[in-house]
Amino acid sequence: MRCYGWLLGLSFQALAAPVQLVTEIFPPYQQLNAQGQLHGWSVDIVQQLFSEAGLGYEIQALPWPRAVKMANEQPETFIFSLLQTDERLARYNWVVPLCPMRISFYAAAARPEVAPRDISEARNFIVGIEQGQANYKYLLQHGFRESKNLVVVGQNHQLRQMLALKRVDLILVSENFVEQQNRLHPGQTELRKVFSATELERMLYLAAHLQTTAETVERLQQAYRRLFAETPPLCQVSAEVKAAADN
Repeated sequence: MRCYGWLLGLSFQALAAPVQLVTEIFPPYQQLNAQGQLHGWSVDIVQQLFSEAGLGYEIQALPWPRAVKMANEQPETFIFSLLQTDERLARYNWVVPLCPMRISFYAAAARPEVAPRDISEARNFIVGIEQGQANYKYLLQHGFRESKNLVVVGQNHQLRQMLALKRVDLILVSENFVEQQNRLHPGQTELRKVFSATELERMLYLAAHLQTTAETVERLQQAYRRLFAETPPLCQVSAEVKAAADN
């Protein structure tokens, strides 16, 4: 799935090829509307940035492992929404922050017996995660292993189905993803938050291959400062309000 954006009349854009961006379908950050168009919290910020910077762009929505592979191997390629972790820090040019993400363990509401209090107790259950996510290494570091207590799926929307079929006991996902899915699909398996993975509470970024033109990165960073110096992106404001309410 591809999304294009152009501003005409600027010599830089008229001569230059569109900037390549890769992402995945990951509601509410990146999702498709009824017309099949890409939108979402992060998509909206990225589109505003490129418009403000006067840069043409092309967005491809791909399976996450493929998107990461392209961003790792192809110079001048941008990727979003990428969770900033210690392991990834030196691999990318971290252009601008997009949205914060809180990650938690969820179980089916109909299964009250699935109630671990922390990560050590969660090892006694089967946990589902999406392939290629930072969550995977986090679980490995805490003693989870595939074929034992860890199931990896290709796309995040499959996780809810795995819970409904009792193929997994818990899933480790973004809280915003669960809230958005509950609104869109109220008749599906009801999810219950079990506990938060506070170590994974990080910011999602627009990042780029290390071999990306410095001028392009600087134009985007300047555009970000112009757009959000006084009023942060809506998803950042919403997260602050929610965190205050939770406390």
